[in-house]
Amino acid sequence: MADGTTDWVHEDLGSVQVHVLPTKKYKMISVLAQLERPLQREWATVTALLPQVLLRGTEQHDTQAKLMRAFDDLYGARVGARVNKHGDLQTVEFTMQAPHEALIEGAGHLFADAIRLFAQTIMTPKLENGAFREAYVEGEKTLLQQRIENLVNDKVSYASERCVQEMCQGEPFGLSRLGYVEDIAKITASSLYDAYQRLLQESLLHIYVVGPVDPADVVPVLRQELGADATARDGRGPSAAASADAPDRADAALRPPGEQRIIVERLDVNQGKLNMGLRTGSSYAADDYSALIVYNGILGGFPHSKLFANVREKASLAYYASSRLEGLKGLLFIQSGIQISDYERAYGIIGEQLEALADGEITDDELAFTQKGLVNQYLQSDDQPFNGAVMQMYKRFTGRGRSVQQMIDEVRGVTKEDVVAMAQTVKVDTVYFLRDRGM
Repeated sequence: MADGTTDWVHEDLGSVQVHVLPTKKYKMISVLAQLERPLQREWATVTALLPQVLLRGTEQHDTQAKLMRAFDDLYGARVGARVNKHGDLQTVEFTMQAPHEALIEGAGHLFADAIRLFAQTIMTPKLENGAFREAYVEGEKTLLQQRIENLVNDKVSYASERCVQEMCQGEPFGLSRLGYVEDIAKITASSLYDAYQRLLQESLLHIYVVGPVDPADVVPVLRQELGADATARDGRGPSAAASADAPDRADAALRPPGEQRIIVERLDVNQGKLNMGLRTGSSYAADDYSALIVYNGILGGFPHSKLFANVREKASLAYYASSRLEGLKGLLFIQSGIQISDYERAYGIIGEQLEALADGEITDDELAFTQKGLVNQYLQSDDQPFNGAVMQMYKRFTGRGRSVQQMIDEVRGVTKEDVVAMAQTVKVDTVYFLRDRGM
């Protein structure tokens, strides 16, 4: 290819799995390391706490300031950590970006030095009496509690999260990636370290490397820095853990088609939040996934979409009205901000847009503008090196591989008939309305 990109190269190091995408498109080398486990209530909070505690310091650099300074000394290398949710999996993710040593005179073995420091961040945390340092754990517990509690201050995000929770009661996807305030207090430095060791034992460590690298150079460095650890771990992976003790799906997820739940929550708000959760007949692994993407785009993904045009612009009912897709699960969520007194009208007009799509009321412009908008989004995402790692991750999760170019080609090939067929599989599952405390 013109940008020098080749295919992903994979290397099995036991419980460490290496994935390398050599490309000259980027000047920086980007690394994503991921540990994953099934989303389970008993582990959600403790897992959410781990990445930030690990960033507090290592045995070699025992404070966060020292650790960040060590990365910065490697020609401005940067490290980050987060907890995420991908479908029914909760993931602990670490990212690093460092310049390519060939582009800096006198950089020496910059990549090897950066990977060594990165590996230390994940594998050799600062310990105290055989556990995490208590001050670090207590500090991060306070910050995690604040992040969870502050969610209610952002009513848009709060309503979105509550709709997911209500719709997916009893399902792993209904659990919060950040965990729960009531579970934080019982976490100790010792119990958190035990959970960390269990995660290392039960999860494969996947390392994604994207940038102007040669796999023949990258793999030996990773083997040297992580290989000894790989042989010491069984790396059973999340599938084994999931089969052992994952929760069953609740009856709420198995309601008869057409039966909706309506949830009304009252808080001290001036503006209502009307959200809907819908189940579709497709997902990332399906052949017709591109039709679902286009369907979502026509429904509420863009300013020209039906929700924006009809609920916000024509009826002047909503401050915002849009839809988003959870591709791995095949779930679609509608979100809108409305005057509390306009609930019935807004609900009705949103329903009309769903019916219009199912009845084939799609203009040529709606289809063309949506396809063009999606193509532009994919082209922009291709400029982000970690996007390639996420798409490779999704291939591993679903068995379905898609490149950015494949996504573009598939979206361009979607017909109006494909969208209508998809629209006829979409069913409203849950309606969530956040309103004031009035009568």
